Amino acid sequence: MGNLVWLASFPKSGNTWLRLFLANYVMNATEPFPINKAHLLTFGDMTGAPYEKLTRKPLAELDDATIDRLRPRVHRALAGQKADIMLVKTHQAVLQRGGDWTVTADLTKASIYVIRNPLDVAVSYAHHYNRDPVDIIDALNSPWHKLPGDKKSIVTQYLGRWSDHVLSWVDDPVLAPLVMRYEDMKRDPKSEFGRAIEHLGLDVDEERLKRAISFSSFTELSKQEQVSGFVERSKNADRFFRGGRIGDGIEQFTSEQISRIVDEHRTVLARFGYLNSHGELAL
Repeated sequence: MGNLVWLASFPKSGNTWLRLFLANYVMNATEPFPINKAHLLTFGDMTGAPYEKLTRKPLAELDDATIDRLRPRVHRALAGQKADIMLVKTHQAVLQRGGDWTVTADLTKASIYVIRNPLDVAVSYAHHYNRDPVDIIDALNSPWHKLPGDKKSIVTQYLGRWSDHVLSWVDDPVLAPLVMRYEDMKRDPKSEFGRAIEHLGLDVDEERLKRAISFSSFTELSKQEQVSGFVERSKNADRFFRGGRIGDGIEQFTSEQISRIVDEHRTVLARFGYLNSHGELAL
């Protein structure tokens, strides 16, 4: 068993919230952990710097095939750090690229997958990248969907269809992630974040848990962003932390647009409680 702990999700599903909660809990902070220091405790596997270090070339000179070939080496270098747990944020689907996997299973200690209603994902995703939410529906339904690298500091992330992304993680018998529904995290954070701590093999301290939840609340995160900005905010968005409302998608999309997502992903939506017994959306 390795020491990598994958914090996985489709973009805009609650990954950053989970990371900042864990940062506050692991550090046993007595005041809110700075949002712009999350990278000190969590490695983002979209980061290009390790590939530049391995090749001694700027990211602009490395094509996607080279990145795919080097990815397992990057993961092994990360796992070689002297730490019992290395938290790794990822939006990659679990798949093979040129014979190598996007996630190196044999280095894995544990994994957590955060799932969110794709209608709400589409609204948040559109805001983050300043895109038409209807275009994001097309992206969520596309097997070729990816987040291209910028040739400066970020490598390409391969997502595919929303439901395929979910299944690539939750049905992987080796990674065997704890599945956390974003909606449950909002409604019962004490129970859900407590499950995450237990899954990582850590002791659950009630006071520490309560404090970490408070320090990673949307109110606190938004306040920090207003004061100091957030390095992960897209240049196309006015802010990163928008409140994370449940039900935005149902309010903003037409019946036809909602049906496009529901019909495309019905099996996974039903499996994870997003449809009721009549096959209708359940918030």
